[in-house]
Amino acid sequence: MGIRTKLILFILALLTAISAVMAFLFIHNEWASISANSQRKNLQILLAMSEVCKEQHASGGKSSAYRYFKTFLKTPEIIKVSCEVPGGRVFMQDRYYTPTPQPFSLSFKKFSPPSTGVWEPRSDNGVEILRASFKARSRGAEITARVDFSTQLISQEMDSSLRQSSAGFFIILSLSFAVGCIGTLIITRVIADPIQTMAEAARLIGSGRLDHRIPVKGKDEMGRLASELNEMAVRLQESDDIRRDFVSSITHDLRSPVTGIELCSDIILKLAEKREYDRIPEQVVSINEHSQRLNRFIDSMLEVSRIESGKMKLEIKSVNLEDLADRAVRAFKTYASQKGLKLELVVGEEIPDTRGDPDRLYQVLANIVGNAVKFTAAGSVEVFVETAPGGQRVRVCDTGPGIPPRELKNIFSKFYRISAGRREYPSARQGTGLGLFIAKFIIELHGGSIGAESAEGGSVFTVFLPGGI
Repeated sequence: MGIRTKLILFILALLTAISAVMAFLFIHNEWASISANSQRKNLQILLAMSEVCKEQHASGGKSSAYRYFKTFLKTPEIIKVSCEVPGGRVFMQDRYYTPTPQPFSLSFKKFSPPSTGVWEPRSDNGVEILRASFKARSRGAEITARVDFSTQLISQEMDSSLRQSSAGFFIILSLSFAVGCIGTLIITRVIADPIQTMAEAARLIGSGRLDHRIPVKGKDEMGRLASELNEMAVRLQESDDIRRDFVSSITHDLRSPVTGIELCSDIILKLAEKREYDRIPEQVVSINEHSQRLNRFIDSMLEVSRIESGKMKLEIKSVNLEDLADRAVRAFKTYASQKGLKLELVVGEEIPDTRGDPDRLYQVLANIVGNAVKFTAAGSVEVFVETAPGGQRVRVCDTGPGIPPRELKNIFSKFYRISAGRREYPSARQGTGLGLFIAKFIIELHGGSIGAESAEGGSVFTVFLPGGI
C-alpha cells in the first residue's frame, strides 16, 4: 500500500470520526432542546387547564377560559381533559378523541416529562398515554386538573422536529465531508507526489544513476529535501569519480612496481645464465627501489585502515618543530635541486619545544614539503616555522600552479588527487590521494589544525599545533 493511499485512508477515517462525533453531539443537543420545549409546552397546557378548572369550579359552568383553551391551546396530543374535587367527583370533563394503536411508528428516543405536577403513564384503548395532574385551590377547596396526552403523538412531534432541524445540518455536514474528501485528494497529491518523485530519484541514484537530479519546485520542506537529495547525489557522484580514479590509480601503482620487480628478476636470471654477474647488482638496486615504492603504498593503505578503525595511537614526547621541519627540508633538497627549485627553511625566532609524536609530525611535514616540491615546476618552496597565539605554526609556501577553488575543499579527502588530467599536475597520477588525508587526521589527533590557501601562482599550507598536549 502506497503512502498516498495510506494518507487518504487516514484522513478519510479522521473526517468520518469527526463527522460522527459532530452528528452525535448535534442530535444529542438538539433532542435536549426539543425535549425541553415539549416539556414547557405540555406544562403550559396543564397549568392553563388548572386555571380553567378553578374558573369552572367558581362559576359552576363552562367558562370563557375553557373556550380560549380549546381554541388556542388544544393540540393533537391532548386526548381528554377533566377537573375533579376531593373524593373523585368530576365536575368537568371533555374527551377530544379516542386514541387508536398505530402499527408503524418510529421514535428516536424517549422523552422526559416536566418536573411540575404528576405525570403518570396510563393505557387508554390499548394505547399508552401520559396523564398529567396538577392540584390547585379554588374557594378554599382543593381541585385537580387532569390532561391526558398521547405519548405516541408527543414522540412523533418531537421526532418530526428533530428530523426537520437535522435535515439542514446533515446537508451541510455532507457537503463539508465531500469538500473534505476533495481536499484530501488534493492534499495527498501535493504531499505524496513529491515524496514518490524523491523515492524514485533515490531508487535511480541507488541503482547507479548518479547524474539524476530532482526538480526543486519550492522553498518549503519538500523543496529543501529535494535540494539535500541533489546535494547528496552530487557528493556521491564526486565520491564515485574519486573511487573510479582511485581504482585506476591503484591498479597502475600496484602494477608498475610489481612489473618492474618481475622484469628485473627476469634480467637477473638471464645474466646469471650468461655468467655476467657484474651487472646483477644494478638490477638488485632497481628491485629494491620498486619494493620500497610498493611498501610505501601498502603503508599508506595500512595507515588509512588504522585511522578508520580508531587504532592509530600517538607516542607523545618532547619535540621541536624547527628540527622536524629542517629534517623534512633536507630530505627533499636533492629532489628540489634536480628540478632547479630553491628550497629553504625560514625561522625568525627561537622555537621552544612542545609535546607531540615526532614520527607522526615528521610524516605530516615531509608529506606537505614533498607535495610542494613535486607540484612546483619553477621558483621556490619556503618553509616558515613560527610561534602563534596558543601554539606554534608551520607554513609551506610554493610558487606552483595553485589549486582551483572548486578542488581546494576536497584536497584533504581520502583518495582525492588534484586534477590528474591537467597539464599543470603531471605528477598527480603518481600519488594515492592519501597523504593529506592522513596528515589532517594526525594533526587533528594532536588537537591542532591544517588548512590550505591557494591562488594562481602559488599555494600555502598551514599546520597549527597547540602549545601543550
